[in-house]
Amino acid sequence: MINNYSVSVIIPTFNEIENIQNFLTLLRKSLKSWDYQLIVVDDNSPDGTSKLVEYLAQRDSRIKSLSRPTKLGLGSAILDGFRESTGDLVVMMDADMSHHPSDLPKLLDAAQGMDLVIGSRYVKNSSINGRSLLRRLSTRLSIWMTKICLGLKPSDTTSGFVVYQKDFLTEVRPRLHNTGFKLLTEILTLAPEARIKEIPITFVERTLGRSKYGIKEVLKFIHLCVRLRVQTMNRRF
Repeated sequence: MINNYSVSVIIPTFNEIENIQNFLTLLRKSLKSWDYQLIVVDDNSPDGTSKLVEYLAQRDSRIKSLSRPTKLGLGSAILDGFRESTGDLVVMMDADMSHHPSDLPKLLDAAQGMDLVIGSRYVKNSSINGRSLLRRLSTRLSIWMTKICLGLKPSDTTSGFVVYQKDFLTEVRPRLHNTGFKLLTEILTLAPEARIKEIPITFVERTLGRSKYGIKEVLKFIHLCVRLRVQTMNRRF
């Protein structure tokens, strides 16, 4: 256990008013042994998510609310949150309860000596609950693309539940695109020397609110893989 480290959790949100309060409550329970901050980056949710987070932040100084003027996307939300982070370890996770806060301590415990720890849906003892066959197949296809096109090794190269060493993320940050759709995929491609560990998680398909996944996200991911493939080929010559 390395709970003498400080932790910053970055939580991008858009229309998560049904989930965010319970999610933050569970996070605080899971992190009670750590010095932590919770950074919620909201993309101007019309459902009032940011107002609720601002209210919660007034009651707990460890919660920080960042409200952006328009919907700028997941990748840039994470990078905006990173600029506000103060922890030795920086965590990325979703607010829709698909990444359960109870899994976070074991990822943090595994971070000693690692550049990043991936909460994996596909290593031994992991599980996926409530996800449709189509979503399962599309995720598997995306991961297969990263292995074939980009040569990535981890079992879950598109996970949104990751713990990074702050120093490592600071070093790789200048090479990232602000609008990067799948930040982990980009980081794994641009930093092939990174020290990585995968930890099994229980992934649960969201039950409240509306999924942001759709054909637009699939096309963005294909574009990302093509761009990264070109970048890696250019580096070789």
